[in-house]
Amino acid sequence: MIKSIENNLLELSQIVGPISDQLYRKKSKYLFGSSIGQHIRHILEMYEVLLSGYSSGRFSFENRSRKQILEESVKEMLDTIKRIAAEIKKEDKELICVLYDQTNNEQQLKTTYFRELLYCFEHGIHHQALIKVALKEFEWENIPENFGVAPSTVKFRLACAQ
Repeated sequence: MIKSIENNLLELSQIVGPISDQLYRKKSKYLFGSSIGQHIRHILEMYEVLLSGYSSGRFSFENRSRKQILEESVKEMLDTIKRIAAEIKKEDKELICVLYDQTNNEQQLKTTYFRELLYCFEHGIHHQALIKVALKEFEWENIPENFGVAPSTVKFRLACAQ
């Protein structure tokens, strides 16, 4: 799984890395005014939250930093991807995911590092599908066919094609 995540992050940097900061920040009409940078910030901050809570054993996806520079700067995105890829190789262990209900009451969910890493990976692929929509809207070339497609879907499509 970790190798798949590293490959996915590398692919993300290769596809989005060449675009300009202007295109990275451009609002997409098909994504209801959000930008490629905003979706990438969301993907990367999910990983950052998990990594930052690893040593304490507690994390909350609701406590993302929402760094504006990460949604505006391609260089910041590339640097963040490199850092995450270098940090994700950790042993599996039990963690507590802290959630808050609608009245802000804290709830704790027992989970594991690998389970949440898988969540970040699959959640990121969902957002990559949205990024693909924006790239097509902005007429960006060289978008791989399977960018933003879950590995299980790729396998299924290959099996159907045979």
